[in-house]
Amino acid sequence: MSETKYTDAERPIWVPYWPNTLGRLWQAVIAIVAVVAIAIYRGRLEVHGSDNGHTIGSIAQLALMACVWIGVNDNVIRWGIPVRFVRRVEDHALGSGVSIPPRTAKLWLITVASISVSGMGVALSKSDVFGAAGMPIAGIAIVVLVATLGFRSSVELRLFADGFVRRRRSCLFFFPRTHDILVRWDDVEQYEASTYRTSEKRGSGFTEPVLYVRATGLDIERPRDRLDQPDRMAIRIHLLAAEPNAVLALMKWCTDGPVNRIRMTGYDSPDLLVPPPLRERLELSRS
Repeated sequence: MSETKYTDAERPIWVPYWPNTLGRLWQAVIAIVAVVAIAIYRGRLEVHGSDNGHTIGSIAQLALMACVWIGVNDNVIRWGIPVRFVRRVEDHALGSGVSIPPRTAKLWLITVASISVSGMGVALSKSDVFGAAGMPIAGIAIVVLVATLGFRSSVELRLFADGFVRRRRSCLFFFPRTHDILVRWDDVEQYEASTYRTSEKRGSGFTEPVLYVRATGLDIERPRDRLDQPDRMAIRIHLLAAEPNAVLALMKWCTDGPVNRIRMTGYDSPDLLVPPPLRERLELSRS
């Protein structure tokens, strides 16, 4: 991460619209400790020549993938991603700007987990205790892998001096589609920091941050997101490879005046998305 060339007075002010918390990361820490304990016990069984060591080891690896999912999906990305993931882009109509790419950790995690679980299922099929469940587990993992790679979507946010673009990409196997919505800074009427449930089923899914944008002339006839409305665009800000509060702070900063927007064309513009240190953010979130 390069050192920013902007002073505090020349950059957006970070505000905890979505407070930073440790949240379920502690559950991941506890799960990791449990996995380590199981792995040690597995090693002792193998030293004594017990056949249960292989089965316990497979279960331990499965638990490890679960705790990594909890930690990465819910907390780590929210703390702030290195600014190298944010890149400068050139658009033939809008000029120079900043692109905040989608998060890919979830896709890679599901892919690796599915491959690992399928292998564990084959290993469990050889166990006297869990043999009957081994192959069904492997089959389910393969189905999840195919569905993840074949049906996927992503969101990208591009910020320019004239406005911002929400780019949604969807892919049905080998048939990708891209849909852009451009909003001018002068047309923005309101930013609304809110949350939503990732699953429509009651009591399921995670609570994640979402940014609603109301703008003059915004008429979404064919919503590309279930959270979109004709006069309101939804940006699932937690899916972007940047700290959510830093993204909203930068967008409000650009809306405030033309002088601020020109900074989006600068070479160091990605540095404007660097959030304060974690300890400072936690203190601001608690205040």
